[in-house]
Amino acid sequence: MTEQRPGKFIVLDGPEGGGKSTQVERLVQRLRDEGRQATAVRDPGSTPVSERIREVLLDKRLPEMDVRTEVLLYMASRAEMVARIIRPALDVGLVVVSDRFVTSTVAYQGFAGGLDPALIRDVGRIACAGIEPDLTILLDLPVEAGFARLRREHDRIESKDRSYHEKVRQGFLAMARAEPGKFAVVDATRSPDEVARDIEEAVKRVLR
Repeated sequence: MTEQRPGKFIVLDGPEGGGKSTQVERLVQRLRDEGRQATAVRDPGSTPVSERIREVLLDKRLPEMDVRTEVLLYMASRAEMVARIIRPALDVGLVVVSDRFVTSTVAYQGFAGGLDPALIRDVGRIACAGIEPDLTILLDLPVEAGFARLRREHDRIESKDRSYHEKVRQGFLAMARAEPGKFAVVDATRSPDEVARDIEEAVKRVLR
């Protein structure tokens, strides 16, 4: 059961190349311009421990990991981020905007990686100790369109084959269909300004 806290927790998630990082920054700035206290985090990352775990997870020089190892590393990073940043911020009434969260692990290691999504959610509940998003905004776009936008060397996860990433995308969409009250799906193929406007409308659902 989700714990009720003074703040609000919003997640931007979705396939590669959807512009999540850019839109997280824009959303936080817009909230601050409106007079709200807001902060951003990236998952995995945002604390010293979590950033070190991120390095391991995305390092192409490492051998292929067992999918269970990936899940547990992501959850360890997340547990630290929740304990050190997200929970304290929500407790004092901030809006926290995260670039990815548990939904990513369900999509990548569950729907695409072959683990039971329900089992991953159970582990997520332990790692996050009652903290769940008030809203997850899914920035959706076709796999090839997303990878066409990546102008840097691919990390370990991005380097997986396209069929894997198609399963990831379909996993995200399946989650959104299953719980429409907790998700908003935004077409990320459009301009950043158009995407930002749809995100702003979606966020109004939880920030009244």
